[in-house]
Amino acid sequence: MAEAATEKFWDMIGDFETCMVTTRDGRQLRSRPMAPKISRERGEILFVTDRSSHKVDEIQADDQVACSFVKKEEYVAVSGTASVTTDRARIEEAWDAEAEAWMPGGKNGPDTAILVVRPHQAEIWDVTSNKISQAWEFAKAYVGDKPRPDTTENIKVDL
Repeated sequence: MAEAATEKFWDMIGDFETCMVTTRDGRQLRSRPMAPKISRERGEILFVTDRSSHKVDEIQADDQVACSFVKKEEYVAVSGTASVTTDRARIEEAWDAEAEAWMPGGKNGPDTAILVVRPHQAEIWDVTSNKISQAWEFAKAYVGDKPRPDTTENIKVDL
């Protein structure tokens, strides 16, 4: 079961174009949207970033991060650790046309870096029922036949 859940995790996050990456800024939490690139063979989530950004300072002070992936009826929450690298091979691996738009210095620019997230745990919520089944489940919960609707698969994954 654990291996299937891990596979489901990597399959799901590979389909997301954006996620919210949360870091700690002193006592405050800060989230920002970023475009993930998946390095499944390394077990990492990569993000192109500007080396002089606040998030780099925040990660150097506290490497704990959270990533929240959301799209229609699929939700994944990830907790893990992060680091920043300027390794050119890693930049090349994560680089695409969208990164080009955000990084005016290009992939060889002195401020171009990669935020590397190593997930430790994830939680997946995947709505598995169709709209008719969902309506039926909500109706049963509303009239008291069930304590809550059963429309979503929820899995915790240790990575």
